[in-house]
Amino acid sequence: MFQKNTKVVCTLGPSSDSVNEILALIKAGMNVARLNFSHGTYESHLKLIQNIHKAENLTKTRIGILQDLQGPKIRIGEMPEDGIQIKKDEVFTITTKDIKGEKTKNKIIIPLTYKNVCRDVKKNATVLINDGLLEAIVVNKRKNELILKAKTSGIIKHGNGINFPNSSISAKTITEKDLKDLEFGLKNNVDFVALSFVKSKKDIEDLRKIIEHKGKNTPIIAKIERHEAVAHLKEIIKSADGVMVARGDLGTDIPPEHVPLVQKRIINIANEYGKPVITATQVLQSMVKNPVPTRAEISDAANAVFDHTDAIMLSNETAVGKYPTRASMVLTKVAHSVEEEMQKHKELKEYVFPNTKKMRKTLMTCEKACELAIKIKASAIFAYTDGGFTARQVARYRIYTPIITLTPFEKTARELTLVWGINKVLVKKFPKETNKKLQNIVNFIVRERLAKKGQKIVIVCNASNTNTISTYKL
Repeated sequence: MFQKNTKVVCTLGPSSDSVNEILALIKAGMNVARLNFSHGTYESHLKLIQNIHKAENLTKTRIGILQDLQGPKIRIGEMPEDGIQIKKDEVFTITTKDIKGEKTKNKIIIPLTYKNVCRDVKKNATVLINDGLLEAIVVNKRKNELILKAKTSGIIKHGNGINFPNSSISAKTITEKDLKDLEFGLKNNVDFVALSFVKSKKDIEDLRKIIEHKGKNTPIIAKIERHEAVAHLKEIIKSADGVMVARGDLGTDIPPEHVPLVQKRIINIANEYGKPVITATQVLQSMVKNPVPTRAEISDAANAVFDHTDAIMLSNETAVGKYPTRASMVLTKVAHSVEEEMQKHKELKEYVFPNTKKMRKTLMTCEKACELAIKIKASAIFAYTDGGFTARQVARYRIYTPIITLTPFEKTARELTLVWGINKVLVKKFPKETNKKLQNIVNFIVRERLAKKGQKIVIVCNASNTNTISTYKL
């Protein structure tokens, strides 16, 4: 198995739903399993959760569980089985009426699931259907209908997604379906909840209130896939517990050539605030059907590692693809290779030390611990943390010194499965008194042989509450 610091998130589905398939993904490098609530039943998702835990027990490995809420995805309604062919310059109608799509000599009618589309979308607005494969423009509108003219040809089928890149959609970010799905996820102790189509920090705050009302504090991952979110990146990332660069819908909501730039901005801001960031969508898309990826896909994944993403996510590649385990292994090899080369070559190595003038004292503690580890060539940094803050802040500096995390809580250990470089987490309680805690940690390290005699180590304890950094030579 190749050692890596960048985490791999795998979406589970028909190609990867059994215990044996999940075991294979874990051995190939999976750290977090994503459950996509745009598909499947509660029965199938519960079975996945049970199988994940069975695979964890067999491998003695923690695998985080990420519940991805569908959100207000706007889709094409009921259509003929083969869909309807639209030719360039052809005029067709989108309706909010509950009818089946049809094509006659005089008219083409396409039903839409979102009832307020005629209120939100104005004349001359751009409309993208099926991930932008068909582009049209609104030439007229009536009470329940938008009249569109196709700019490209394509087939429209039942369930196709539809985007309005220069319109502001008023649909609630958290839907009734999301609320029911969330209740199921919280009941079954998912480790993360991903919120789709976030527009502002208010969406995060609203979801957090709902989660807290249920007696939980499950971390929220904000999915950036709307142009409104791009305009409010900092406030969203500060409010959320993590962020996802959801390049699929993002690439239809903003010009596709802007996506790489926005991706770099998101990763940079997330690193600045010490929030885990996932780079997602079409990373190894060709591997849905092919046993090997394209060179461009390899470069895309490698550049995400260079940019300091915490994790890279596979979607269809592992959910419905023919080669789920191969795809996970490819990402593992890419991460391992890039990280190895970054450590060998000074021109590639870049530590993420932000502007210390803006840093709180607690963050400076973690920075000093990292600087000290580099200076004394420590074999490891031991981070003791209650809620995960200390470990995340140490990891944000990307210094490649192994981080061994100690925490009294299993919940914290599971949430760290998404964080770059946190590869070894031990659940262990120590006395609250700082002096006793430090000595007991050292004794534990020696007893468990977590470091060898003669090696130098750095210990940082609860940086959010104290200012404790210690160095030891064993």
